[in-house]
Amino acid sequence: MKRIVHYTNQFFAGLGGEESAGAPPGVLEGAVGPGRLLRSLLGEGAGIVATVYCGDDHFSENEEEATARLLELVKAAEPDLLFAGPAFGSGRYGLACAGVCRAVGGELGIPVLTAMSPSNPGADLVRRDIPVVETGESSGDMRAAIERSTRVIVRLLTGEDVAPGSEEGLLPRGGRWNTRASRPAAERAVDLLLAKLTGGPMETEIPLPPFQEVAPAPGIRDLGHAKIALVTTGGLVPRGNPDGIKSYLSTHFGAYGMMERERLAGDDFESVHGGFFTAMVNEDPNRLIPLDVLRDAVREGSVGGLHEYFYSTTGNGTPVETAADMARDIAASLEEDKVDGVILTSA
Repeated sequence: MKRIVHYTNQFFAGLGGEESAGAPPGVLEGAVGPGRLLRSLLGEGAGIVATVYCGDDHFSENEEEATARLLELVKAAEPDLLFAGPAFGSGRYGLACAGVCRAVGGELGIPVLTAMSPSNPGADLVRRDIPVVETGESSGDMRAAIERSTRVIVRLLTGEDVAPGSEEGLLPRGGRWNTRASRPAAERAVDLLLAKLTGGPMETEIPLPPFQEVAPAPGIRDLGHAKIALVTTGGLVPRGNPDGIKSYLSTHFGAYGMMERERLAGDDFESVHGGFFTAMVNEDPNRLIPLDVLRDAVREGSVGGLHEYFYSTTGNGTPVETAADMARDIAASLEEDKVDGVILTSA
């Protein structure tokens, strides 16, 4: 029987949610959480001998030490393959999956595989080097993600070639591979041209990533009389996070008053962003929302005035479509309040 080690985070290992994100690396015997479904789909030819885990925060804050310890745990299980995830759209989890796969593949020389959404920053980190099964943004796609992963795992364990792109349900790897085609390139090119000219269905053999064109806003001609608003994707919120802004995969934003303040105090505001070290911002929130500097600019006359609210959400793993919806709502509010310009800060 082929031996598989499954890597997961604290949540899918059954340790808890964010309150357990600081959990250090550990190992559990056999299949746990999503690994149980994977085990059932693999059949008798392969099995999950161990589940190694680490809290998302612990890995991101102690990456070198955590990776070394996880490598030890994986090596002790003597696996034939490592599967990490699925991480879906979770940025911290995805980065950990990517780091573990890269370390295990490089050190042990065994096949490695992970699964996550295209928006996950971990995907871009390793998709050129290792197979990344494409998933949805949330665990609602769990069964489909595990089914796709199982098909790839079986092929890797039997030594079969795994196609580099969508044929296997994988994210494109951004490279070119030599393959044998049934028809010459000239014939295929003519067919593509005819399909394009006649409006028929066509698909290029080298797809290019789509990029949305956004027209630049007109410049502010008289900044000294302009009303400026502050918007951030750094997750700055009042202490206690009253609006429940998510640390990743954010779905909404908050608007927070600041007209009676000369500066933002760390006792009153904090960042709930899950993708960067927030201690410096929590100590001085003006590092993210520069209210103190802008108050000086208004007094000096270089800026006309400030909007009474700042708007905040987190950009950590948030899908582009969701971010665009939030941006439209914020823009509508700013337009209604006759704001002339926006300073957008990021983590």
